[in-house]
Amino acid sequence: MTQRLWWGADLLGRHADDTVWARAADREVTFGGLRRETAWLADVLEQYGIRAHSTVALYGSASFTQLWSLFALWSLGAQVVLMEPPPGRRSREVPPVPQRVQFSVSLGESRGRPHDFVDECEVLVRRRACGAPSVSGHCLVQFSSGTTGRPKAVGRSPRSLLAELDRLAAVEGVARHGERVAVLEPFTRSFGLIGGVLHALAVGAGVVLPVARTAAATVRAAADAQVVLGNPHHFDRLARAEPGALPHLRLAVSSGDALPPEIPALFRARHGVRVGQAYGTTETGIVAADLTGRFGPAGVGVTVPGVRTRVVGGVLEVHVPESPYLYDDTPWTGGWMSTRDLVTRDPRTGALRLRGRVQGVGDASVDLLRIESVLRAHRHITDAVVLGVGPIEAHVASSADLDGDELRSWCRRFLGGTPAPDRYHLLRELPRTAGGKAVRDRGVLRRHRTHPPGACRCISW
Repeated sequence: MTQRLWWGADLLGRHADDTVWARAADREVTFGGLRRETAWLADVLEQYGIRAHSTVALYGSASFTQLWSLFALWSLGAQVVLMEPPPGRRSREVPPVPQRVQFSVSLGESRGRPHDFVDECEVLVRRRACGAPSVSGHCLVQFSSGTTGRPKAVGRSPRSLLAELDRLAAVEGVARHGERVAVLEPFTRSFGLIGGVLHALAVGAGVVLPVARTAAATVRAAADAQVVLGNPHHFDRLARAEPGALPHLRLAVSSGDALPPEIPALFRARHGVRVGQAYGTTETGIVAADLTGRFGPAGVGVTVPGVRTRVVGGVLEVHVPESPYLYDDTPWTGGWMSTRDLVTRDPRTGALRLRGRVQGVGDASVDLLRIESVLRAHRHITDAVVLGVGPIEAHVASSADLDGDELRSWCRRFLGGTPAPDRYHLLRELPRTAGGKAVRDRGVLRRHRTHPPGACRCISW
């Protein structure tokens, strides 16, 4: 096979043909198989006119074919827009594609469950007359989660991806050569792709993939791995698995959302391993890490090598040399990007501690995540999102007809001197993004209250 000269060729080419690259249930694919399938798909896609600087939307069924297609498109020099079908969308329904994209590559359109993993599936290529070639050096376009509003298209260059892999390699406890890494996050999300799949390629670790988004499939994938990468929802499921269900586990890393303290406590009691965290954004990649969990559930670790951060008014900012936003006119000044995350930096260790998302103007020292944890401990509350800092609003999910005085007393009882919410909004359920993250945007939550799936009422003091 002739290996095309592209920025990631060495990632695919540095390991022996018979070494296992990835596993899903009982199916294994070797590095040799990965290289053959990638080269074959590159030849096919090239026949459709896809070449250097082509812009291509890639979406559809989670599969080995999805990764082969991604690597094949990169080997042709294309800019790939990774898209994820929203919950409930059938794979034959084409998701909204940015107008400027020249081609769409759809995977498994005949299947009805795009989120369930399959080994291989059909590939359908469409040419779009309205599209245009890339004018930037970005090889990857992903979309931010949309937890604080509309998702933004974020571009990553080959240099930034390779630099992030170098930063990951320097983090304490990271996955090693020969280990099996269960990647529970979809490839369409930043840490699932870069921290999971690409890092495993770089170090020669094998990837284990869940075959469905069910608790049983999550436990089965994790049971075969030394390293598990997921989000708080995955670790909530794993924490409820039987003791001994994860016999090989060395490292458990959560990312993508704030980690409620009750989850790592239950997980460690059940499996004997602390849940660590990797903190970052789609725009920046990884920013800080505490993979071994030594700083506790609120601590996301120290800034990784090569990343510049600062805390302004209690809010974390990250230095990004140029605007990562491709398809809109998002303001960009000075190279410093606000994460909108409230943090505290430990003066002794330099470790960052998350305190929630900032909205409004007020006391930036308040710990919104602690308020959420106190509310979720109430026996009638299933979920909670607290926004601040002026005023502090608690959005609470409950099927019970909770009394406002009861909530106020509950918070004051367990929060001590920490300010309690000024307003409470009671709903049957809280909105989440397509990726399952809690929405932390007042406008979105306000619209959800206007047309809720269940009853909603507001109590203010």
